[in-house]
Amino acid sequence: MMKTGAVASAGIWAAPSVLSLGATASAAGSCAAPPRRVDFSRFSGNLPASFTSDDGAVTIDFSMTDPFGVQDPAWDGVIFSGNMNGLDNPVVTAMNGATFGDFVRLRFDFSVPVCPSFYLVDVDRAEFTSNEFEDTVRVVGRDGGGTRIDPASFALGGAQTQVNARTVRGLSSTSGATGNVLVTFDQPIERLVIRHQDDSSLSGFQWVGIHDFHWC
Repeated sequence: MMKTGAVASAGIWAAPSVLSLGATASAAGSCAAPPRRVDFSRFSGNLPASFTSDDGAVTIDFSMTDPFGVQDPAWDGVIFSGNMNGLDNPVVTAMNGATFGDFVRLRFDFSVPVCPSFYLVDVDRAEFTSNEFEDTVRVVGRDGGGTRIDPASFALGGAQTQVNARTVRGLSSTSGATGNVLVTFDQPIERLVIRHQDDSSLSGFQWVGIHDFHWC
């Protein structure tokens, strides 16, 4: 896990091929113009309960649930100020004192169907004397009728394994880009649910970030 004040350069988006933000897509089937974006750097403190895409065209409602009482109020749902594992200003989900199977859940409801891509940040695992953690993150989409839609792909950074079609788990400790996972949906969703779970045998502090949404 990494905390610095440095600000990273613009993030990376992929749908279906990786493109720099602001670039015009050349791959068939990708955006003919720069993709729409939700840049979390627009916010500070807690992520608002309702906000819009950068162009104002899409409204996103945000909520969190904490069924095990393990949210860290200083960080959960807060915009990280600075650079986290090479990406600037993600929104953080954090737990303190979680034990095996405890989780928090983040939910994003979109006003229109979108096929988002985004990074999960700092998904890893570590064992320390006073703090053991194992990040397990499940990502599920729902269409307007409530049908589950799994991500089309997880591009792993190297410190994780993919458990199934909707879940990744940390394997080793990192404070760099190997902790980041690019998630891509290729079917429209109206709801995105991200569950951050601890799968370690001891309790401590752990977090992951969600960095910027992009779609055509």
